[in-house]
Amino acid sequence: MTEGRQRGELSRVMFPRITSVIFDFGGVLGLPQDPVWAQAMADMCCLPLPAFLTLYMRDRLDLDRGTVSSAEYWGRILAEARKPAPTDLVDRLVRADVAGWTRVNRCVVDWSARLRGEGIRTAILSNMPQDILDAMWKEPGLQWMADFQARLFSCEVGLVKPEPGIYRRCLEALGALPAETVFLDDVSVNVDGARALGIQGLLFRSPREAAGEIEKRWGLAVESLRGDCDD
Repeated sequence: MTEGRQRGELSRVMFPRITSVIFDFGGVLGLPQDPVWAQAMADMCCLPLPAFLTLYMRDRLDLDRGTVSSAEYWGRILAEARKPAPTDLVDRLVRADVAGWTRVNRCVVDWSARLRGEGIRTAILSNMPQDILDAMWKEPGLQWMADFQARLFSCEVGLVKPEPGIYRRCLEALGALPAETVFLDDVSVNVDGARALGIQGLLFRSPREAAGEIEKRWGLAVESLRGDCDD
């Protein structure tokens, strides 16, 4: 038996079978929100950054789910700041929001391609407003999203993480079993929601830290995650 085949046989004995990996976007496939753009939005609203971020998160899941429009969402924040919400200001806030969330975590994207090359199915599962999603699909540097076998965005399905239904929809789209699926997200309640359904969840903090956990727990090749990453 060759050395490579021996390693493969050993992996099947030592590690659970993994057929699919699900990725969050912001904070995993993409970098965390750019603090420069967060400050820019706070300045546009004439709010201190901590107060702005509290308001930004307050109704964010409603925006992600699509139950409030961008105009209504930003109008609520501006009302708290006692500022009017003209269309041009809302448009500038939306553009800043898009810019803050669309930086790519290249080594994670490269790793996802490596997984697909090895026959592992991949999905994107993200809480994302329609405005940001629309902008992303128009961005030439983000067209790699189409390579994922499944892509579920909260604004399109009317569900958000950590609601059980959105994980089930993603598993169905992949044709995957929970126990054979790894889920990576940088928000602990989202990881807990996946684990509650039997999915193998991992809280993602950085590519290099994730690489060690992924290799130890599931035996997947992680060389791409140990490359030149933006930790």
